[in-house]
Amino acid sequence: MYKPNDITYPLISWYKSNKRDLPWRYDFNHKNSPYKILVSEFMLQQTTVTTVLNYYDRFIRRWPSISDLSNATEDEILEMWSGLGYYSRGINLLKTAKIIKRDFSNKIPKTIDELKILPGIGDYISSAIVSIAFNLPSKAVDTNIQRVITRYFQLDFTNTAKNRNWVQDIVELLTSHASPREVIQGLMDLGSALCTSKLPKCEHCPLKSGCTSYKNGKFEFALVKRKKIIPQRYGHVYLVERSDGAYLLDKRPENGPLAKTYQFPTTEWTDKKLKSDYFKKNKNMNIIGTFNHKFSHFSLELKVIRIKNLPADLSNIIVTENAIWRKPNQLQKLGLSSLMRKASKYIEV
Repeated sequence: MYKPNDITYPLISWYKSNKRDLPWRYDFNHKNSPYKILVSEFMLQQTTVTTVLNYYDRFIRRWPSISDLSNATEDEILEMWSGLGYYSRGINLLKTAKIIKRDFSNKIPKTIDELKILPGIGDYISSAIVSIAFNLPSKAVDTNIQRVITRYFQLDFTNTAKNRNWVQDIVELLTSHASPREVIQGLMDLGSALCTSKLPKCEHCPLKSGCTSYKNGKFEFALVKRKKIIPQRYGHVYLVERSDGAYLLDKRPENGPLAKTYQFPTTEWTDKKLKSDYFKKNKNMNIIGTFNHKFSHFSLELKVIRIKNLPADLSNIIVTENAIWRKPNQLQKLGLSSLMRKASKYIEV
């Protein structure tokens, strides 16, 4: 039977010497540290640390506290979030900031139950904030932690839900016996640096002496994304130019891909290519290119159509009351998504 200290002592010792230098890990005693952890956890959802580092510092400089963030607008958040993807995260972070200002006097809640009522915060983020920001025990389990613990005990991983429950229980025990902050971050960094999904670097691992997988020479870990067929969708995107050089944009719906971001008008994205004969016959409309974009659940091919003078009969273009006109040098302030950035490159064609 293992003892928690068999894991926590060597893990924390290794972590102190090898921890990643990340800006949200500085000065945990500072009153603003929980806010920085909150922002980082929202950004890190389904996004690599390397990518987040390109956004985090700029975000904190612009909104250095939860109070500052609560006064931001959705458009300002989306502008700063532009290119980071999963834009609903940014919207939920803003909603959360406003609730924390209103209901918690600008102080990040310290309990999992209070955190989980906030928009965009579920089991993992609430647990990570509790342990990392406030150094309290939790069941924080991300992919790296799950892989390390599963291998250490060589847990059955054929049932993903059961495996996660086992790992959560072990993590809760470990964080109850040592510094939760260092245990959680140590397991994260160990999984990222050494206990990787492919070719784990066991010779450098501080936990190898007690690791069942190392002893048995078996490192299978099936909790990886399986290859699946990605649906292909098609559509048109319209670059509608006004006589003064401004272009028409509209806001996407509140839910779904790229929620609430501005876009050039598009058709619905369907599983069949749309006919383009009409555009070839109209002198005011030109097909100027085609580009592809990958989302998490489907791939999209958009045909780019430039329109100089908007025809009266163009039923494909549907805009809402949020439609606006902007000149090319004003597009950056809208925080266009990566998809629409690709479309905007055709403006100068």
